[in-house]
Amino acid sequence: MSDTTDSSSDARAEQPTETQHVERTDIGVSITVQLKRGSGTRDEDKITGKVKAETLADAREDMDVLREYLHRLADDARQIQPEAELE
Repeated sequence: MSDTTDSSSDARAEQPTETQHVERTDIGVSITVQLKRGSGTRDEDKITGKVKAETLADAREDMDVLREYLHRLADDARQIQPEAELE
């Protein structure tokens, strides 16, 4: 009798299976701030920032730095005005 085993299944059986372990740590504090200006579709600015830290004190410090950056970014964005449509 002849052996009719599929050679491709033999090749897969011989390959080792790799196991990966992922460690997720949800320890610490996350703060998100969202700034929104305007209400119209074409007259609206929205900026979102998020900080993560191990302690609330660290997160607050990082948020203070981020808030200053977002403030400057918002000031720059306000300087960009849409062109008036020509009729």
